[in-house]
Amino acid sequence: MTPLSWRTVSPSLRTLAWWLTVVQALGYTVSLVFVWHTTGLSPRGAALRYRGGEGDAADAAMHFPKSFAEMLTNTHTHLLSIAAIFAFSGLGVALAEWPSERWRRLLIAEPFAALLVSFAAMWLMRYADPRFAWLLVASSATMAIVFYAQAAIVLRALARAERGAP
Repeated sequence: MTPLSWRTVSPSLRTLAWWLTVVQALGYTVSLVFVWHTTGLSPRGAALRYRGGEGDAADAAMHFPKSFAEMLTNTHTHLLSIAAIFAFSGLGVALAEWPSERWRRLLIAEPFAALLVSFAAMWLMRYADPRFAWLLVASSATMAIVFYAQAAIVLRALARAERGAP
């Protein structure tokens, strides 16, 4: 039996994967622009967003301590939706023939681990110590880098499969 890969699936599935990857990458980029707009992509901005405090007057409406219910809602919606994104991108990486199996497994698992660390850091930053914002920024940055690496791997594999390249 031939192993399942982008070369062995139907052209229709490759088309679906290509469009899904492109749209997910665009959506992820828009979400990073939103995070930049609301936090400046900084630990201080992240702490202001969730703990409240004095911030830029233009964003003052968003700089208030988030309630327990808001934290739950944010965590619930983001964990489920981002997990789905990484399930799709991870499946795409799993069907690629490059990089090695070991690297593919690491690239598939890492964003899920970073997602859990990010949300743990967000809760710790909100309720324990604002310095956990550094952990939130670091884990979120790692998650973003790996997501874009996944997208590049999938698009490369799809292009090679379309050309019939090994």
